[in-house]
Amino acid sequence: MSDTSEDEDLSKFREAVDNSFLKNINNTQATSELKSKENETNKQKSERYLEVASHYNDVKVPEELQRQIAAKISNIIAKKIKFVDIEPNGIKKCKIKGGVKLFKDSDNFLSCEDPKDTYTEKHNAESKRIKRKKQQIEDSNVNEIDKLKAVAVTGEYVLSKEETKCWKSRRKEKIFKYKKHGKSKVLTAVE
Repeated sequence: MSDTSEDEDLSKFREAVDNSFLKNINNTQATSELKSKENETNKQKSERYLEVASHYNDVKVPEELQRQIAAKISNIIAKKIKFVDIEPNGIKKCKIKGGVKLFKDSDNFLSCEDPKDTYTEKHNAESKRIKRKKQQIEDSNVNEIDKLKAVAVTGEYVLSKEETKCWKSRRKEKIFKYKKHGKSKVLTAVE
């Protein structure tokens, strides 16, 4: 084909194509891209992941007004409520006036409570630890052959039926027989 025929074909295609259709397609693509960019910029961050949480305020009161209201409320509270310091007068330390001192120059008196026996508790804990350690060592020293001997059973023992001597034989139960009559689903016992 020659260049002139190609040019003619291109001119026919251009005439056939609706330019307004192409413009609409280009406009919709451009507007959709703009909308997606606007949505990304307009989307607010969630307060859950903010580094510094901002105070949520429904009423949108300016800070100056908030300070004035806080000052007035604190004045009202100061006028109406009287703060009093209470001294704990009911709780006093009782000094023991009498008792037995071990020595003449001792500061404290002897107590009648038995001292806690910490030596026995430590000794018992230590002995339990030693017993556990010995048990673990003994368990690890058992030979594999000894373990196999403990669970092995000889053929003679099986043939002696030592384990099955106490078993009872099954009693013979009566066997029931049933017969179907024709095409019905009713069964009758046959004796």
